[in-house]
Amino acid sequence: MAVAHARAEGVDWRVRVREPALRGAQLLAASGFALAQPLFDILGKNAEFFAAHASTPGDIVLFALAVTFAPALVLLAVELVVGAFSRSAAFLLHLVFLGFLGAVFGVQLLKRSGLDGTTALIVGAVAIGLAVALAVWRWSAARGFLSLLGAAPLVFLAVFLFGTPVHTLVFSSSSASAATGVVRHPVPVVFLLFDELPTISLEGPDGTIDAGRFPNFARLAQSAYWFRNMTTVASSTTVAVPALLTGRFPKKGSLPVVQDHPNNLFTLLGRRYRMHVVETQTQLCPRRLCKRKQPNAGKRLSSLYSDAREVYLHLIAPPVLEERLPAVDESWADFGADTGSQLEGQAKLPKVNLKTFYIGRLHDFNRWVAKLQPPGSPPTLDYLHVLFPHGPWLYYPDGHVRAVAVPRAPGRTEETWWNESLAEQAWQRHLLQAGFTDKLLGRFVARLHKTGLWDKALVIVTVDEGDSFRGGDNRRDPSKRNIGDIAFIPLFVKLPGQSQGGVVDRHVSSVDLLPTIAQVLGVKLGWHVDGRSVLTPGPGSPTVRVNQFTMPLARAQALREQANARKTELFGSGSWGPKLAATGPYWQLVGTPVAQLQVAGPAGGTATVDKVGSRLLRAFPKRSLLAPSPLGGPVSGLGPGATVAFALNGRVAAVSQVYRQLGGGLRFSVLPSDTAFHPGRNAVRAFVVSGPPSSPVLREIRVALS
Repeated sequence: MAVAHARAEGVDWRVRVREPALRGAQLLAASGFALAQPLFDILGKNAEFFAAHASTPGDIVLFALAVTFAPALVLLAVELVVGAFSRSAAFLLHLVFLGFLGAVFGVQLLKRSGLDGTTALIVGAVAIGLAVALAVWRWSAARGFLSLLGAAPLVFLAVFLFGTPVHTLVFSSSSASAATGVVRHPVPVVFLLFDELPTISLEGPDGTIDAGRFPNFARLAQSAYWFRNMTTVASSTTVAVPALLTGRFPKKGSLPVVQDHPNNLFTLLGRRYRMHVVETQTQLCPRRLCKRKQPNAGKRLSSLYSDAREVYLHLIAPPVLEERLPAVDESWADFGADTGSQLEGQAKLPKVNLKTFYIGRLHDFNRWVAKLQPPGSPPTLDYLHVLFPHGPWLYYPDGHVRAVAVPRAPGRTEETWWNESLAEQAWQRHLLQAGFTDKLLGRFVARLHKTGLWDKALVIVTVDEGDSFRGGDNRRDPSKRNIGDIAFIPLFVKLPGQSQGGVVDRHVSSVDLLPTIAQVLGVKLGWHVDGRSVLTPGPGSPTVRVNQFTMPLARAQALREQANARKTELFGSGSWGPKLAATGPYWQLVGTPVAQLQVAGPAGGTATVDKVGSRLLRAFPKRSLLAPSPLGGPVSGLGPGATVAFALNGRVAAVSQVYRQLGGGLRFSVLPSDTAFHPGRNAVRAFVVSGPPSSPVLREIRVALS
């Protein structure tokens, strides 16, 4: 009997261990397919995410292990605690966990299949989750199969660390060898890199810089060389910036880190120059040279997990909910670093997602400008890459900030615009933020004058890539339709002692910038470059190349002229006039008193203003930096494409078209000027507009505040 009892105890012990082990394997499999694999897939293909976070190899490995094992271990621990009181309750909880993970996996599967309706996605995901739970409850074969799949997350982990570009960051040496050179003319170098600013944004109808809208860029062109036919070689920051700083065409699969680009501007000058460098989305300056302060491990990992969570939420959220998340395609780091807490406090706004306002980029700019110092010994390389006028487009030219719960301009899926109206409104927002970028340029130039760098330094102001705003087209990927928007970017080069500027029409590109710096400083480059100095006489390349797309220069220039003509027709030039507050043919309504318009009577529709806009319309603070623009919200009683005009305090302030939200209902979004709002309560009315633009007919619709 003693032997039998011992055997029974042994069997009981094995059963007690085997059951949790099998459940753990099932949870590991379910969380692996629902969470780990999707995250590893998107981040493995976009290893810039980790480069932008300055993640160490240890950070990345720890992150990967946590994503792989932590969810399953936490859920299993909860089951074990419940199982100590009731095994049946623990099994029921196990089914709930598996059903939930199955639903999360299901919603991603359905989104990838092209399903975009919110209700359909939720119903389909719930059905998949119930099917998983039911199968595990009813069939031992299903339980066994799911247990075997517990090995799959180990494969996902191995592929992520060894089979994606992430392996460069995890296993490559950070001390890559770099060529250095002797600097024969060690003048200070000041390099200001803006982001997402096509040349046509700055141009007036005649192809010169629009001095009315961009006075500081126009003044810079009077003192520096403006290379009017400068083109980028890449349409994304993490590819374009390395090309600028290395003089090399992009190499497929390379990351924006010094390990993949050891020969660059920073390593070239690192032995002779003091480094005052602020990078964004890249890590090309070795830590030993730039001595940038590394956040402690806790802050690094916290930022990493926080931003990874935002990426994951975009994967699983239905389109209507996804629009309310912080944009993750605006940058690869700190989606929430630039919070709106200061703005929320000013206006006592209802709770908004604070991971929206991207104010940190302005702090970076002001801090960098303040640290510009007079020329000295050793000379200084001052470099800043700042995300202006890069989206989200939240700033007016005078510095007012849009108070919106969802900062991203509506109207695009990934990088493709839904229609012309929404693309045009996004373009308006871009242009207005470009106006604020001009104001920042003025601060920068004033600081150069104050420190003496203006006369002594080599000053470079340029951009990494352009942007495009065309309905049904991609805003980044070059094509025969948008190459005139995307390819051409501003470049200004001011030589030491130069006082008279000039326009240079020769075609130059991103890879010509480093050879230019080398020529001015008298440095012989120790590596092959694909470009040549922009100061070298002779014709430029007859071909425009962006990514793998190429086009003859003459054809690209013609498309650029057409793009500039389109911009001028849509938005005018010379001042920030009414065309910046309207899309469609009724722009002349903007600024007109309602009393002077023909109002034919009421129409059966309602426009409901979202909570943030409603709060500010009821009580707009004095001297506030905020402007509740765009005003947006749901619409009922009108069809998609209907033109609506909104009046503030007795005057028409904005005009736009009703649109259908992806996977949802109808909405409006109008873009009043920041000057249209008065302190205190603002009276708002709305009208549906029809008839010829020369004699429009307005019918009033109801406006509801949330």
